[in-house]
Amino acid sequence: MKFTYWVAENLAGDTADSIVARTKHDCEQKVIAYGAPTDYGPPVKKAILYEDVFDLFEIVTGKGGGRGMG
Repeated sequence: MKFTYWVAENLAGDTADSIVARTKHDCEQKVIAYGAPTDYGPPVKKAILYEDVFDLFEIVTGKGGGRGMG
C-alpha cells in the first residue's frame, strides 16, 4: 500500500513543527493559517510504501521517522 501526504518544512525551527496535510492545497492553506509563509518551505509531496498497518506504524515511529521522512 502507499500513503501519500504533503509537507511544508519549518525553516525557522524544528522539523517536528513542519506542516503536514493530505493535499497540496490543504498544506498551502495551513501555512497561511498557522504562521508566516516565509517560515515554511514549499509543499513537497511524500510517499511511504508499506505492507499493512503495523508495518506503517513501525516506519513512522522508528528512528528517523515522523515529519522529516519520506
